[in-house]
Amino acid sequence: MSHDDTVRKLGKKFETKCYENFGSMLLSMTIHGFRGVKDLTLSFESPITAISGLNGTGKSTIVQLATCAFPQPDDHPYYRFYVKHFFPVSVVDPEPFSSDAQVGYTYAVEGAAAPQHLTVSRKAKEWSGYKRQPPRATYYIGFTQFLPKVERRDFSIYGARHLELGEARQLVPETAQRVGRILGLPYEQLGFTNVQTSNRSSELAMATRAGRQYSENHMGFGEGRVVYMVNTLEAAPPKSLIVLEEPETSLHGDAQIRLARYLVDVANRRGHQIILTTHSASILGQLGRKSVVYLRRTPAGEVSATHGLSTYQIDSYLQSESRPTIGMTICVEDAFACCLTTEILRRSEPDLLAGCSFLKIGGGQEIPAAVKLLKSAGLRAVGLSDGDMPHDGTEGVMTLPGTRPPEKEVFEHPAVKAYFAGSTFSLDLCEVLAGVANHHDYAAKVAARLRMEEAAVVNDACRAYAAGHEASDFGPILDFLRKNLSDRR
Repeated sequence: MSHDDTVRKLGKKFETKCYENFGSMLLSMTIHGFRGVKDLTLSFESPITAISGLNGTGKSTIVQLATCAFPQPDDHPYYRFYVKHFFPVSVVDPEPFSSDAQVGYTYAVEGAAAPQHLTVSRKAKEWSGYKRQPPRATYYIGFTQFLPKVERRDFSIYGARHLELGEARQLVPETAQRVGRILGLPYEQLGFTNVQTSNRSSELAMATRAGRQYSENHMGFGEGRVVYMVNTLEAAPPKSLIVLEEPETSLHGDAQIRLARYLVDVANRRGHQIILTTHSASILGQLGRKSVVYLRRTPAGEVSATHGLSTYQIDSYLQSESRPTIGMTICVEDAFACCLTTEILRRSEPDLLAGCSFLKIGGGQEIPAAVKLLKSAGLRAVGLSDGDMPHDGTEGVMTLPGTRPPEKEVFEHPAVKAYFAGSTFSLDLCEVLAGVANHHDYAAKVAARLRMEEAAVVNDACRAYAAGHEASDFGPILDFLRKNLSDRR
């Protein structure tokens, strides 16, 4: 089965028999008053949810609160997680949450007819509301799950003279192979050995490769973390909740891709719900669109969540200051068509702008050939022709609004006429343009009359035109771009 088929299979399992396949899965959270997250509702629309966003948008806050959604089953060896564990009050952090802070959880229940809702809030000095939470094995894999013991000055290094080796536990071959596949390392053996001194004991990861045995003390951070991570995911009870903080840390790009594919596979095989934070386009690109959530913070400090953005859009947001967009190229005739398309998207669906760049072809008849050429080079490209050169979306080319050149559609639109006739300009467009024979000269003529730069006039006109429409008026163009900007799935 291909990876794409596995992604689709995972989504189908969630949509058809969510509780049966994944147990008491967390379906949504409503967060109020924790750190910088004032009010946020986040839904989990897939067994795997990857939360991305710039630093400081609340990713860790969300996954830490998700970890507190379940008590551990009675036979589980690990302690459960409470809100107080992640949000301690201290002298240096006297107010990590507001006085009315609370988090609401919604769970899948048997039959899926009526999801279960409950709220955890702070009463006096204690958090309450945990009692009705359904039990579920929960694992939080943060950055401390694997820290090289040599960096911690742990007893396994500095007490080596007194160290005793105990029983060894080999990973089953399939698990060791999965670790090796992610890292691209051909292990001969992989497991853990009990080590102890006179008063302490622990487990130490051990590997054999190319006939040489070594412990985790000689593993890199990326290698050691994958060993511990995969061991946890395979050893956890079926239908567990697994929370991962930036699992891509210290892994190269190909290893990140293979790790993401492994996460999809293990969720399918074992029914785990996996919630992770990530900045990795390599990981996001291996997940279905319903698995991807992008967080952003508004200038007012509010955090919002957007579901289903493409990898290219998120990568553009995360790296907008370091390099140009690498998502989709939109071929248009000229600067006016570029500005009009930009303002339509900014007005109707600004997220579509992320991950897009524009290429001015110079002639409408050349757009289909340019799109074909770019696609043949392996690039993601579409075309938007002027209204007087209609296309229906086939062969990657669609038409801008109207049936005439965009300059005529824009400058002769009532909303644009009203804008320039307003108190700022007091300009009658009909009068100014009455004697202009070539529509390409419209903006220059208006700019000369207003003593403005031509580009500023074009921006104002296109913005007024877009504002004079409902988003649904641009539905065909938006649907066309959404379809072509989508990831492979």
